[in-house]
Amino acid sequence: MIVKIKYIGFAFIISLILVSCKKSQSLQEYYVDSQSSSNFIAIDIPSSFLSLKNDDATKEVKATLNSVKKINFLGFQKSEENKVEYAEEQLKVKKILKNSKYKELIRFDNENKSMQVTYLGEDNAIDEVLFFGSDTDLGFALIRVLGNKMNPSKMMALAAEINVNDKNVAIEQITSFLGSIK
Repeated sequence: MIVKIKYIGFAFIISLILVSCKKSQSLQEYYVDSQSSSNFIAIDIPSSFLSLKNDDATKEVKATLNSVKKINFLGFQKSEENKVEYAEEQLKVKKILKNSKYKELIRFDNENKSMQVTYLGEDNAIDEVLFFGSDTDLGFALIRVLGNKMNPSKMMALAAEINVNDKNVAIEQITSFLGSIK
């Protein structure tokens, strides 16, 4: 009888642990789940579409460019018909970014616009940078830069030297999306 009680007690404790361990959605899962919604535009940009404006860039700038592997863009264009979904989706993103694994770099908020930059990794060796910008009237965009040991200060210098292949369909889609929310 005592063995049965121990077995039932053990099974009960394991059940409680499994039920109470609620798995929160990852950013990758959010990207994948959102791609099927007509309210989103999702584009993956490989680093091969990025180049330097001139060939005489420093070795440091070239190395920084090589540390970028891919850029993911996810945009939600708000309309009168999708106000409720916009609020729900924005809350999902904010919940994901509140995870303690994301370290905040910059935050800007005013009455109807906000921007947040977070990252994964160490201060001088970042693996992922996230840009989340929203406007209560227009929608939001989530840009994810994936790389290997990216340095934030060097990334800023790279931004001035980068040239995006705008003949690419993905770049044209992003440009069209951003142009439609002005």
